Amino acid sequence: MRTLVLGLGNSSLIGGVFEDARLVRSFRRAPHQRPLERGRFDVVALCSVVPARTAALVAWCEKRLGLTPRVLTTRAAHGLALGYRAPHRLGTDRLAAAMGARALHLGKNVIVVDCGTATTVTALRRDGGLLGGAILPGLSLWGDALATRTAQLPRVPPARPRRALGRSPAEGIASGTYFGHLGAVREVVARVADEAFGRRRFIVIGTGGHAALLNHDGLFTVHEPALVLHGLRVFAAQNFS
Repeated sequence: MRTLVLGLGNSSLIGGVFEDARLVRSFRRAPHQRPLERGRFDVVALCSVVPARTAALVAWCEKRLGLTPRVLTTRAAHGLALGYRAPHRLGTDRLAAAMGARALHLGKNVIVVDCGTATTVTALRRDGGLLGGAILPGLSLWGDALATRTAQLPRVPPARPRRALGRSPAEGIASGTYFGHLGAVREVVARVADEAFGRRRFIVIGTGGHAALLNHDGLFTVHEPALVLHGLRVFAAQNFS
């Protein structure tokens, strides 16, 4: 089965092509752009956290590919037990990532850290129970906030500084935003894991656009950039007929 999966986020559109369960191509584009994929697909699945743009992406799939995509929602047949008080308010990107985590690490307790515009921390029990988690500003938003809410501080792109001791405003911002975010995520992961799993073993999976940057400091057990894509592939397969 040849599957196209698409994930529409606040700052990017990600996608992938699967042949059965094997990811053969992935891409990342600006959120207003459309995929370049052509050819034959058996099924298309997507998730979106930008409701105003979802219909246009569905229409593109129908026009260009001749397929109506399976749209992942919390009410769809996704196979997870949602512990959210209001399940419909859970972001479908977090849902897709949890589905990918379960598919790739079946039988394990998992903390998913998705490092995008926002950084989300999601606890997934080994039996498929999605328990909840935390949301904090993503790495790039830390520097954006300083640049837009102060008179003299510059905008500094996210990067891992060589040292924490900055000797200029730019170096200080680079240090504070990177190591501050790293420390915040560590603390949140530790507290969420303690409440979710107690003394039971778990793994931490890093995904999202900034995960590669944070991967060098031992934050994650596994770095899996395509986690959302794998989750959407599972959703497409179990809803294919």
